[in-house]
Formats: sequence, C-alpha cells, structure tokens
Amino acid sequence: MELMSHLISYNFVSAAMILGIVIMLIENRKERPYGTEHIAIIVVMLSIIVVNTELKEWFFNSVYDPDMDYRGDAATGFVYFRSCIEHILFPMIAYVELLLITPVKKKYILFIPELVLIICEILNLFGPKIIFSYNRHLDFSDGPLFLMPYFVGMIYLLLLLRYSIVFLKEKKMSKGIAVVFIVFLTILECYLEAAYIVVDLMDEIVALDVIIYYFYLVAIYHSETKIKLRTSELELERSRRVVALSQIQPHFMYNSLTSIIYLCDKDTQKAKNALIDFSKYLRKNVDSLSQKGLVSIKDELQHTKVYLSLEKLRFDEDLNVEFDIKDDMFTLPVLTLQPMVENAVKHGINGSESGCGTVRVTTEETDMYHRITITDDGAGFDTEALEELDDSHVGIANVRKRLMDECGGELIINSVPDKGTECIILIPKENHDENTGD
Repeated sequence: MELMSHLISYNFVSAAMILGIVIMLIENRKERPYGTEHIAIIVVMLSIIVVNTELKEWFFNSVYDPDMDYRGDAATGFVYFRSCIEHILFPMIAYVELLLITPVKKKYILFIPELVLIICEILNLFGPKIIFSYNRHLDFSDGPLFLMPYFVGMIYLLLLLRYSIVFLKEKKMSKGIAVVFIVFLTILECYLEAAYIVVDLMDEIVALDVIIYYFYLVAIYHSETKIKLRTSELELERSRRVVALSQIQPHFMYNSLTSIIYLCDKDTQKAKNALIDFSKYLRKNVDSLSQKGLVSIKDELQHTKVYLSLEKLRFDEDLNVEFDIKDDMFTLPVLTLQPMVENAVKHGINGSESGCGTVRVTTEETDMYHRITITDDGAGFDTEALEELDDSHVGIANVRKRLMDECGGELIINSVPDKGTECIILIPKENHDENTGD
C-alpha cells in the first residue's frame, strides 16, 4: 500500500498517461491501425520506467539513510541497475518509434547507437564508472560520458523528425506539426535533464509524446482507410458497369432481334411478348449501372428467366430449362445469376457437339449459406484453364470479385470436358443478415 501511495503521489501523471494509451489500444483493437504493436511495446517500456522511477522515489523517501555507508550493500547494486535501465529505455522508445516510419531496409543498422549505449551501461555497471557513479552515501555524480544516453536519444529523435517528414510526404499528409512538436519537446526535456534544470520529468514527456504520435498514426490509418474505401467503391462501380455493358452482347442482340423479326410474320402475339422480354432485359442491365446494394434473388431469377425466354427463341426445343427454387429469401449482388446461366447456355449447351441440352438452376438453404447451383450437360471444360478464359466467357472473374466485395460470397466452378459444368454460388448467411438487417 505504501508503494502504491508513492506511485499515486509522485507518478500519477505518468501512470494516467500510460493508462490512456492502453485504453486507446483497446478501443482500436479491431481496426489494429499501423504501429499498434510498436506502441504496445512502448507502453511496456514506459511502464517499466514508471515502476523504476517509483522504486527510486520509494527507496530514497522511505528506506534511505543519508548517514549510512552503503559500500558493499545491496542498495548500491539496486541504484546502479535502476539508473542503467532508465538510461537504456528512454532512447529505446525513440528507436521503436523510428522503426514505424524508417525507409532503411537494414533496420538493424539503426540499433547500433543503442547497442553502444547498452555496452557502455553494462561496463559502467560492472567496471569503470564512465557514465555515472554513486558514492558511499549514494550521492549521484556524472562520469566523463554522462551525456551519452541523451546523445543517443538525440540521434533517434533527429532521425525520427527526418523520416517522419518523408513518411508524411509519402502519405500526402500536410499536417506534420505534431511530429515536430514531439521531437522538440523531447529534445528540450533531454537538455533540461542533462543540465539539471528539471529532474524526473522524462517519463511524463515521453508518455505525452507517445500519445500524440499514436493519435497521429491513427489519423493516418483512418485517412488511408477512407481512401481505400473510396477506391474500392469506385472499383465496384466500374465492375458493375463492365458486367452490365458486357451483357449487352451484339451477337445476342442480333440473334434476338432476328428471331423477333421472324416471329412478326409467323406469330405476332409471340413476337410482341418477345419484344416485351427484350425491353425488360435491356432495362435491367441499364438499371444495374446505378443499382446500390444487394438485390433480391427473386429479381435475379426473374431477369434470368427473361434472358432464357429470349434464348429459347433461337434454340427452341434444343434448350431445356429447369428451376428448383427451395430458397428465395436472400439477397446477392446485381447481375450475379444471369451471367452464369448465360455461360451455361453459350459455352455449355451451344458449345456441345449436339448443340442441345439442359440448364438447371436450383437454390437451397444450408446451415451457413444460401446456395445457388447452375448445372448444364454441355461441352464442359478444363477448370485448370479457367484463368486463361477470354472475355467471351461472360463475367466469371467479375461475378467472383463482386460476390467477395459486396457480401463475402464465393463462386465455385466444377467442370469435366464433354460432361458438363456445375457453377455454385455461396452467399454467407452472416454477411447476408448484416447487409439486409435481418
């Protein structure tokens, strides 16, 4: 209790700042902004420094006897070890911050000043007192290299300033005054401590610096996240335009219109219905350019049926279509089903030797997914060559990307040459519920 009382009395500000950093790390644990691990390491080092400082305060206020000869006493080893830890950790914190933004590939080179300091501190601890010493009454005095800890800290702070400016320019962040303030404040504190103008304020200053720097890293992270989100939205919008426009195939339009023209003389009512379907097909593709969010599977099924009705004009009895809809209460990205059915007709059925066959569309609900399966008994292909398919294979890569981006979905294609193709679309229930608010 006495030790805790000393901590509150002498290091309350430092402890409060460290607690504040820990709270920020916890608050951002899901986002995990760049530098989170480094800041966590710094928090550990800061905590060691605060405890180390508190032990000194507690010892000299509660245990220390100014008249006692401490030569050969364990207390002498304690004060020497405590000072070594303090001298080593302050520059180490600046070094860890530097690792966040340095462009140097061989980062171990940057550790050389700290390594030299550690070696000198160990020598000071067990050999000649080149940095500091304590007399028999534990009075502190400087050695010939007493400025070394401050000098090493200065090196890292100046490098931090330099590389921070480069880092911020690369990130296109205009507000770099925070980094300048951090470095200036710490350098000023190093000078004040070295000149004995102030004492034992370094932990508060460093804690404040870490808070400021972490806030700045979080700001950069959120800025980059917004840019990535905007880029993703633009890419998604472009993908929708690509798939919508790719569906308006000149050959398909020519074949459909030719079939309608033929029906005008043979069956005017059927021709009229075909024109209505053709208009619906075009309108759905054009409307998808401005479609926001996910659409109902019922809408996708309806659009697919319109497309198949137009294909039936050309294939007639050569194209058999079957639907087995057991699940129609979920959503998915626009123009997901129809392009896959089109591939089944165009490359599966039409590409087979007989030029005829069956396309079957089924939907079902599993424990984890809403599942759509499109099968055909057409030509099939080698799935190892899937990545090399040309643009005529409508929308495979596009649909796969939009499924992943918009709802975390998955597109699986199984095919055997001359046997047929199975296309499986999986819509995760969890992502579906989040997007629909179910």
